Amino acid sequence: MLKNKGMSKAASLHKVIPDNARPFILKGLALVIGWNLLYKLWLGPIGIPDAQLTSAVQYGTAKLLDLFIKATWVGNSVYINGVESVTIAPQCNGLELMVLYIGFILCIPTNWRRMLLFSLAGSVVIYILNVIRCAVLAEMFYTHHYLTDFAHHYAFKLAIYGVVFYGWVLYAKNAFRNAA
Repeated sequence: MLKNKGMSKAASLHKVIPDNARPFILKGLALVIGWNLLYKLWLGPIGIPDAQLTSAVQYGTAKLLDLFIKATWVGNSVYINGVESVTIAPQCNGLELMVLYIGFILCIPTNWRRMLLFSLAGSVVIYILNVIRCAVLAEMFYTHHYLTDFAHHYAFKLAIYGVVFYGWVLYAKNAFRNAA
């Protein structure tokens, strides 16, 4: 009796999820599980690609700031005029957002060239936006701007997620238009 009840719930769930959404959901679940296993069991403990991406963001931030003011990069920190202004932690390197962006791209069926183009272009855009975000935050921390905390936790996240969402919309809209 209990087995039949469980089966009926699964059958009703099967009816609720539209046929064309099932492959997207299954691919998404497989990617989330696969990425988490890969990252937590292998990549994360050895610092790949976190260390490299964090260094690239730190370097890019210092170079961008150096166009306008004297900025240097030492270790995890960016210095403005010799004063530590911001520390870029691995959690702030944009990796999770890139994985999320690419994961969504991989879940929508299209040709491999389009998938590769959007994945690479989106990752580069996310990196550039993250460097700009870190540079602006470094300047805000340096000048003790009163909106620094708000910008760090809300404004910049909203802006970057907005751009990522727009990339998804462009990809999905054209992918479904080409499929139709």
